[in-house]
Amino acid sequence: FLSWLNSLFLIGHKRKLEEDDLYKVLPEDSSERLGEELQWFWEEELQKAQKEGRAPRLTKAIIRCHWKSYSVLGFFTLIEESVKVIQPIFLGNVVSYFEMDNPSDAALASAYINAAFLSVCTLLLAVLHHIYFYHVLRAGMKLRVAMCHMIYKK
Repeated sequence: FLSWLNSLFLIGHKRKLEEDDLYKVLPEDSSERLGEELQWFWEEELQKAQKEGRAPRLTKAIIRCHWKSYSVLGFFTLIEESVKVIQPIFLGNVVSYFEMDNPSDAALASAYINAAFLSVCTLLLAVLHHIYFYHVLRAGMKLRVAMCHMIYKK
């Protein structure tokens, strides 16, 4: 609910914010750590490219540096897309109940079960999408910080 910002808003309302008022960056998000890590992979790519007689590719260094976090994001994407595919199946089963002329009690129970699974899929989709979106933004922020560190260092 972003209530952790209330104290910062109160300070900002009373006086102008200063650098010491802001929260500290997490150690794993620091510019120095992210930039040095990417710099190490870039130097490794420069050496490999020189040995192979080709132009170095920054994309390869980025992939080698961040492949783990992006593979986790790929896993979330796989689950999210699987839920998106399964959801219409449950919806079709619920709709087919209403198309029956003389539905039985077993058909009604099946419709309730399909409706429950449809609801669970919708809830799961909402939760997974927000988790995925959060991690994508963090991965993008880390990559941007690392690239800016390398540019300013150069």
